Amino acid sequence: MRPIPENARPGDPRWAVAFLDLAQGLVTAGAKAKIIERFTDLPRRKIKELYKALRGTSPPAGPVMQGSARYFALPGKHTSETIRLQCVIFLACYERMAKITSTPVQRGWLLLAAFNSYLSITEENLSSTDSSKRLDINQAYALLSYCGFMTMREGAELQLRQCPVCSMSYPVVAAEALDNQGCPVCAIDENCERLAEQAPLARRGRRRSKPG
Repeated sequence: MRPIPENARPGDPRWAVAFLDLAQGLVTAGAKAKIIERFTDLPRRKIKELYKALRGTSPPAGPVMQGSARYFALPGKHTSETIRLQCVIFLACYERMAKITSTPVQRGWLLLAAFNSYLSITEENLSSTDSSKRLDINQAYALLSYCGFMTMREGAELQLRQCPVCSMSYPVVAAEALDNQGCPVCAIDENCERLAEQAPLARRGRRRSKPG
């Protein structure tokens, strides 16, 4: 997909095809109509037509912003370390795609390119039973919005913090204490190590419990 520069406009005939490709890509990814309209200037009627043609359904309903900033960063009942790790991976894809050209690219194009890259990476590492733990494109948009789209970070609800151990950058809630916002990558690594250490003990316990 040809990168769309930041200063390109949907009404410019030179970029009309590129913006239509972007709209089709966002529809295929399942983006909400308001997001597609925002990045392509397509009227809602045209977006509905694209959804019917490409997906055989109507655009997803509901508000554009899914979840709160806390959902993407604070571990808790509704936010696992796996979800937080997905945020880390997507934001890394977004930052990498932002550097694909020497000139800034349009946010909608960047959202879709980063999301497709994120899907490709996570598809290789998540089983079919874990696929529900991945971000969808609407959650990815909300995450970027809370992060100020990585360019307007001052005042953004989510800020990136670099882990001093593994050097990965992960989102944290700016208004919350950092004590409960540790690195999700390190948290998952520590849990894997703990499970590996417990495995021999569990096997010995099962052998002892077998009848002689």
